Amino acid sequence: MSRPETIASLALAAMLAQTITAPWLNPARAEVADPSTLENLKHELDTSVERKKALEAQSEDARKEIAEIRSRLIETAANVQAREKDVSASEDRLTALKAAEAALLLRLEHRRSEMADLLAALTRLDRHPPPALAVRPDDALGAIRSAILLGSAVPELRAEALALKAKLEELSRLRASIMAERKTLADAQASLERDRARLETLLNKKVARQQKLVAAAETEQSRAERLSRQATDLTDLISRLEATAAQRIPMPRPDPARMRPVATPEPVVAAGGQPTSAEGEQVAALSPPRSEGTLPSSRLFSEAKGLVRLPVTGPVLREFGAPNGLGGRMQGLQIATRPDAQVVAPFDGKIVFAGPFRRYGQLLIISVGEGYHVLLAGMSRINGTAGQTVLAGEPVGTMGPSLSPDSLAEDGGAAGRDGGSDGNTKAGQRPMLYIEFRKDGDPINPRPWLMMSDKKARG
Repeated sequence: MSRPETIASLALAAMLAQTITAPWLNPARAEVADPSTLENLKHELDTSVERKKALEAQSEDARKEIAEIRSRLIETAANVQAREKDVSASEDRLTALKAAEAALLLRLEHRRSEMADLLAALTRLDRHPPPALAVRPDDALGAIRSAILLGSAVPELRAEALALKAKLEELSRLRASIMAERKTLADAQASLERDRARLETLLNKKVARQQKLVAAAETEQSRAERLSRQATDLTDLISRLEATAAQRIPMPRPDPARMRPVATPEPVVAAGGQPTSAEGEQVAALSPPRSEGTLPSSRLFSEAKGLVRLPVTGPVLREFGAPNGLGGRMQGLQIATRPDAQVVAPFDGKIVFAGPFRRYGQLLIISVGEGYHVLLAGMSRINGTAGQTVLAGEPVGTMGPSLSPDSLAEDGGAAGRDGGSDGNTKAGQRPMLYIEFRKDGDPINPRPWLMMSDKKARG
């Protein structure tokens, strides 16, 4: 039974309890029953029933509207990530073209003195033509030799200069077109960001509306927050949260008839950073993920190997099990991303932790069922709170602007030991997202689950 139904049922029960003590139900006092009281009670009962129906209708409408908005959010986030990829490709092409242009300019510069000497010789030859053969044969022979050399050299240099000029003009045109493309993509991305902001605002309004109808599980939230403050590390945190979830109803196995493939967009990356305190943590007990009582995904996580989407686009810098640079091993993946890149949920699940935790910085933990958890660290902003369900591709955070070299080195160590990184980054390096998969609290290699591009991991 949903919370609105429970509230309405309790209201009905209270009303019925009142009617039990009514005079018209007491045989000893039946003769003194007040008809107006009976009428009022009947009216209140009718009103309660109507209110229950209205609450149920409002709750259902809110759920439908939220589902529609989330669908639009997923579509918009995918468009944003596609634009981010296009912008990165344009920047790479522009960099290559600038390098080619610089090489051609250098070649021209090296030939500049030679071409100047030849042009000077041609000018002198034009102003002082060689003497006649009958007057000074030696001078004539020298002039003939010079003419032959100049005649063969000048056209060749001229042709080469024209070819280089043509290439430079082509590069200029390409550079101009790429700059225009970058502007177009930037405008499109800005438009998508504005659209996403509008959708998030609308979603927040609908969530707030639904929260007025359905009371939040404050006890669960408080218990999880208390456990997170007591936890000594991430493994301890997950163990404590799982212990509190042991008495909860297990996640139902989805009906095979409803099985559907999981969306597989392009790979993505996120940012890293410095450790922070554990203050402000937002967590929820590790109960099975569900959306208003129903598991969002129709596929079990254990059956989704090779189908789980990456949360950002970008190259993998450090692999699971690789040296972290500080004597340890990576327990997840480290991915470089664009500044302010969009981060999305890799799989359907329930947010069980959202906030700073130890050296992880801003940490997001998504329970995807069967004892599996997805950890994302390095974002500068998290979109979501503990207890909320998320769908694959739904926006869950944003990367920082950049990452300093010192933060980069420290992040690798933290990630390899037990954690991730903070998205509050400095200028000079690309932000990085730390991704970790855990099964029953233990880190596992994410690669078998991820849908990766042909890019090789670097680092």
